Amino acid sequence: MKTYKATAPRIYGAPKAHKEGLPLRPVVPCMTSPSYTLSQYVGKIIQKSITGKYDAIDSFTFCEYINSVQLPPDYVLISLDVVSLFTCIPKDLVIRDVINNWENIKQHTDINLDLFLEMTEFCIDCSYFRFKGQFYQQVFGTAMGNPLSPTIADLVMETLLDNVVTRVSFPFPVLKKYVDDLMLAVPKDKIEEVRTIFNSYHEKIQFTVEVEQEGKIPFLDLLLVRQSDQTIKTEWYIKPIASGRFLNYHSAHSTKQKVNVANNFIHRVKTFSTNVEPSATRDIIFTQLKRNDYPTAMINRLIDRSRERQVNTTKDDVTSSEEMIYRSMVHVGQLSGNIQKVLRKDYPNVTISSKNAKTVGNLLPPVKDVVDKNSRSNVIYNIPCANCSACYVGMTSNKLQTRISSHRSCSNRLENMWDQGKTTEDVEVAQLRERTALLDHSAANRHVFAFDRTRIVDASLKKQNLHILETCHIINTPNTVNKRTDTDNLSNTYAGVLHTLKNNTRSQAVQQANESVQQELTQTE
Repeated sequence: MKTYKATAPRIYGAPKAHKEGLPLRPVVPCMTSPSYTLSQYVGKIIQKSITGKYDAIDSFTFCEYINSVQLPPDYVLISLDVVSLFTCIPKDLVIRDVINNWENIKQHTDINLDLFLEMTEFCIDCSYFRFKGQFYQQVFGTAMGNPLSPTIADLVMETLLDNVVTRVSFPFPVLKKYVDDLMLAVPKDKIEEVRTIFNSYHEKIQFTVEVEQEGKIPFLDLLLVRQSDQTIKTEWYIKPIASGRFLNYHSAHSTKQKVNVANNFIHRVKTFSTNVEPSATRDIIFTQLKRNDYPTAMINRLIDRSRERQVNTTKDDVTSSEEMIYRSMVHVGQLSGNIQKVLRKDYPNVTISSKNAKTVGNLLPPVKDVVDKNSRSNVIYNIPCANCSACYVGMTSNKLQTRISSHRSCSNRLENMWDQGKTTEDVEVAQLRERTALLDHSAANRHVFAFDRTRIVDASLKKQNLHILETCHIINTPNTVNKRTDTDNLSNTYAGVLHTLKNNTRSQAVQQANESVQQELTQTE
């Protein structure tokens, strides 16, 4: 639960593009906050106690459920939406719900109630952030970005629905929840009663109500259509403001990804369109895919070959003793195909997916306050020598200032040894030289490093990536003082891949990549 590299979260606003005036949704990413791990721990315990009896798990599950429902006479569909749920959840309500639900929660922890309540309050009160150099504390509600917030919201909403069910004067034939969106079936003369009961639960938790129009109402990405016999059919739905844009066919992604995007879209539209003729469904699919530049021939072929997806609930036994390992790799034309082909042959239990290096996040300017260089962690850094053109490449999972302080302290020890008249032949100097290549270079040449000119050359949120990144930068940085042993982190796997690729001519590499793409396309289709 402890951390030595926490930094204050930076708040930013995500525009609500579907609402008039483009209001901002405040988001506080808490991955670097001191209480992040503790919030995760508390959240997992609470989550295990929530039954989820009202949850719509996803659009496919809800579609299957709602198409089997027949409403009683004079019932209509309405949807309710909580106004800013996360930022409106009062702490006293959370504490009350934890106490009332303690019989279920205590089945999943050995912590006593008093301590658990103290932990929960602590995580809620730790909602703070930094904006334009100033520190702020959130005095009400929970932060969107805190790992505890979704669980707390789930607990509060489930308790609220349990309360409402006991207070209304009629049964709910349909009552489903997706985070803060609710879909209900109620008598058409009881809509105002429902609104009043929901809004009277707590003054801070207020709902807006949308009533079906001409028997139609949207929920998730479905349009629910009430039939004359009170059964419900569905159609695929997007909001009027939606651009209809998804992965473009000309995007720098692998062919397999593009085919999978198209296949998944086709499956989604076909599954949801129980109230639409097949010809109309085909027109929808064709229009949306053409808008994203998918070739006509490919669209027709994928539509004709589409089948109902069979969900495989059993785990693939690739090997008798090893489980599947999933990793991602940046897509670089034919090179990625070659690397994946080599790895697939030698490591059948490893599945590699491609990702794009150019994302919206790194193409647009940052909207959050920049974290000071010295406060960043999980980085690869470069320290230049002040007396020559050499440099030292290193990595640290701690804050950069902590690592640089350690380097500086060791360098000062070395300087003190020179002042005491010691030489490179002394045992203490020899032992110090073995600690890092930086100290070895300093001792061998009587040079000093310019620690104030340290720069970050790479970073990764995944700690396991740092060794490979460090190796790559050591190999590709000229005049580095790092020793050969510093690159031993490059495993035989990567060395074998590089050796195979170097031995292939360019034409062979292109041919193998094209064959791989065609094979993947055939398998996918």
